[in-house]
Amino acid sequence: MAGLGTLVALAVGAGLALALAGAAGPPPSVWLRAVALGASVLLVGLGSIERLGVAPSARVIGVSAVVWFIAAVGIVWLGTAERAGVSPARVTVTEFAGAWSAHPGELIGVGCALAVVLWALGRLTARIDMPPTVVAGAAGVGLTAVAVGGHAGVTALGPVVVGAHTIAAAWWCGTLAALAVTVRGRAGWASALPRFSATALWAVVLLVVSGVVAAVVNVDAFGGPGLSVWWTSGYGRVVSAKALALLGLAGLAAAHRRRWVPRARAHRVDAGDSLRHAAVEVAVMAVALGLAAGLAGTAPG
Repeated sequence: MAGLGTLVALAVGAGLALALAGAAGPPPSVWLRAVALGASVLLVGLGSIERLGVAPSARVIGVSAVVWFIAAVGIVWLGTAERAGVSPARVTVTEFAGAWSAHPGELIGVGCALAVVLWALGRLTARIDMPPTVVAGAAGVGLTAVAVGGHAGVTALGPVVVGAHTIAAAWWCGTLAALAVTVRGRAGWASALPRFSATALWAVVLLVVSGVVAAVVNVDAFGGPGLSVWWTSGYGRVVSAKALALLGLAGLAAAHRRRWVPRARAHRVDAGDSLRHAAVEVAVMAVALGLAAGLAGTAPG
């Protein structure tokens, strides 16, 4: 699990670095945004894998939720400092409290992260018996609130397609990552992977369709008509890079669906090989997530 975590962190960093290279002036909080995004996406998956016959770890959920909560609070803190033109150490309590009213999506995200922390504490102390789907729901709400509260709000269609894109991506990426950190043994992969693959197909379809619509709507709104906006504006360049990453990811997933899934179902793949296949796909997903975090912090135009 430690090796997978390191690989994912490096991949997210690579995606974020690509976003920073393609656009000028993303705020320092973009790095915390990448952490929050990764943790919340994993929580969507951890809360979903019980329906695939896999029991998630309450301890892993708790640690991920704490990371999400700290990063989400830090995003607002750094954002407040950036808008006030002061160092983070000089942000007052009044300024920090006032920032929440101007960014309700961020407040919802922090609240959802805290709710998952409390769920994990209750499960670990045997005081809460709510199913893990509560975790997936809370993480999904928090992710969506943050996503639609940014650039997506400039058009009427933006929040709808960005919300759908966010949920589809979170389920697909988060669930495979959750399987990678949870499933053990050849039999575990033989049972869970085909179930995941059957649903993932529809998630990918929704992801691609909503992503195309969101990209066209948002790039046109921010950069104006014409194809040149896709490579002349920072926002357009990051969107283009993210689209290429998702295209490569879809190709890799299709190859895994043809080869890995049937062999795993037939118990003809070692658990170690399945983990390596999952790690490669999750790493490519992490690059796309890093680009998405960078996109959220990229000024339109």
